[in-house]
Amino acid sequence: MTANWFEAKVKYIKVNEDGRERKVTESYLLDAMSYTEAESRIMKEMESVIKGEYYINGLKKSNITELVESNDENDDRWYKAKIAIIDADEVSGKEKSSHQYYLVAAANFNKALENLEKSLSTFVVPYEVVSITDTQFMDVFPYFSDENEEVPSNLKPLSEWEEENREDA
Repeated sequence: MTANWFEAKVKYIKVNEDGRERKVTESYLLDAMSYTEAESRIMKEMESVIKGEYYINGLKKSNITELVESNDENDDRWYKAKIAIIDADEVSGKEKSSHQYYLVAAANFNKALENLEKSLSTFVVPYEVVSITDTQFMDVFPYFSDENEEVPSNLKPLSEWEEENREDA
């Protein structure tokens, strides 16, 4: 299933280390099925992070198609990579390319390229990294992360269901 990524901008009053308050707008990326769900999810996420009032300054669909996460705790920045997938037109024989956008977790530009190349190593079609740029995303909220794959209370793991049905047969 393809992820639908949304970019959310949240405005709130942040207290600096020296105790001064200032208004900030921070960007977040989240996976959701619709604008309504995206708004609901970002509000839920922000309630656990922000003390006090905040409001959603903007919400738009993102052109990002893939997320490349990292297990390295130093990879705390997000880089947006534009990838050209190169394909040959069978009729004319000309090369054409389509673009995909990846969001890559990394500590710096070189590490972003390394993490991206590692992720693309399984590609069987030719590709070219067109660009990598730094983003302002403070955090990314995918639907499911490897750390927290909890089965909802109204669902049952497939292995349990299969075991029950084998006993009934």
